[in-house]
Amino acid sequence: MRPSSFLVLAVLLVLGMLVGQAAVSGVPYRGQQAEHVVAKGQGPRPAKGPGPVQLPSKVPSKPGSCPRILMMCAMMNPPNACMRDSECMGNKKCCMGTCGRVCMKPKWSKN
Repeated sequence: MRPSSFLVLAVLLVLGMLVGQAAVSGVPYRGQQAEHVVAKGQGPRPAKGPGPVQLPSKVPSKPGSCPRILMMCAMMNPPNACMRDSECMGNKKCCMGTCGRVCMKPKWSKN
């Protein structure tokens, strides 16, 4: 190994160690204010404001059931057009389609 390449390797090693030490020691990075730095053993400050938001316990689903799908796409993580019935217009339901969740006309049971 040539002396010049050894010097470059040594400088890069020292710089890497300095960056790692700065990250662990809690030094504020550029643009971060010093009073917002969390020191070792100190937890984050509790948030001030109103209490927790109460969500409705269960959003009612639309009547009917999703039609049975005979084929599925081969995509690993297909995109979804909806996630719940309330996102679909009219009486359509959010159902698993051939490739992701889509709004579909519901299937009505014969009773």
